[in-house]
Amino acid sequence: MKKVLLLFVLLGFSCSIIKVGNTSNSTEEVNIGYGTQQKKNISTAISTVSSKKLTKTPKHNTSEALSGQVPGLRVRESNELGDYSSIFIRNFGDPPLIIVDGIETTLDDIDQNDIESISIIKDAAAAIYGSRAGNGVVIIKTKRGVKNFK
Repeated sequence: MKKVLLLFVLLGFSCSIIKVGNTSNSTEEVNIGYGTQQKKNISTAISTVSSKKLTKTPKHNTSEALSGQVPGLRVRESNELGDYSSIFIRNFGDPPLIIVDGIETTLDDIDQNDIESISIIKDAAAAIYGSRAGNGVVIIKTKRGVKNFK
């Protein structure tokens, strides 16, 4: 853990020191198409939402729980009874590709309490999923049991 200080010295003025912050290594991992990467090593437009953020506000489906959590993600609620909300990334006309634990599905088939994290890929990093990922990809990782839990 390093502490970074900036020292400003100008002729005729007093010296000032500003503490920049902690530059410790981040170990936050992000789900991407071919595994997980540390967030500090990624240069693409990927946003993540943890399960803690999703369960803060009670919503009746997962797409409404994502509303306001990710920049560039728009949730359009349906006016019809029994119809689910639709999500759009960066105002593209079609909904994104949704992958849950490596399997394509819809977002509202999953309970938000079963979700560990959601990664939303917004740019060319989604190209590994082919032409259907042109509007972005939502990758959902679900909670799993722990081996030898004591």
